[in-house]
Amino acid sequence: MAKPRSSEKRNKIFQAGLRLFAQNGYSKTTIKDIAAEANVSFGTVFTYFENKEELFHLCVTEPIEEFRNYLLETSGILENFSLNKLKEIVDEHVAYFLEKEDYLRVIQYVIGQPERFPEMMEELDQFSDEFMSFIQDIVKTGMEKGVLPEGNPEEVGYGYLAFLMGARLTFTDHANVQLTNAFKNQALRLFGIVV
Repeated sequence: MAKPRSSEKRNKIFQAGLRLFAQNGYSKTTIKDIAAEANVSFGTVFTYFENKEELFHLCVTEPIEEFRNYLLETSGILENFSLNKLKEIVDEHVAYFLEKEDYLRVIQYVIGQPERFPEMMEELDQFSDEFMSFIQDIVKTGMEKGVLPEGNPEEVGYGYLAFLMGARLTFTDHANVQLTNAFKNQALRLFGIVV
């Protein structure tokens, strides 16, 4: 029997699971905890998710499509590259990553145990490759147009993704304007832009 895919209760359970998996990891999070956090009955969780393993898998993999749609949106940057377009994209990326602390903590948990979660790692690796390829294309285009200094697009791609992940995971307080601006400036420096 197919499980319902979208509803307010499903989303509450999903978000509760994501929060608890981020805080406690997979092993220490129980369905009972998730139900209590979502303010639903124990049995309601199983209306939407077969078991804890499925919920965890979906908490890792479902947001990838949202990340893909949001982060890989070129907004015409490759066709009409400019420093302002690059700054807009960096601003969007930094703001987006700062919002996604729970999700990034769950990803960190999976990355730390690749042999335990091989399927999820494969999906995360695929997205990571797509994101770095997108950044490398931006760097190559910027260099061709003379807006970015000569550099190694692959190194920028790796460094940029690592920076975005690390910035959110290192500073666990809520983002503030000063911190956000510092992150944006540092991200631009990775592209060779002096701010």
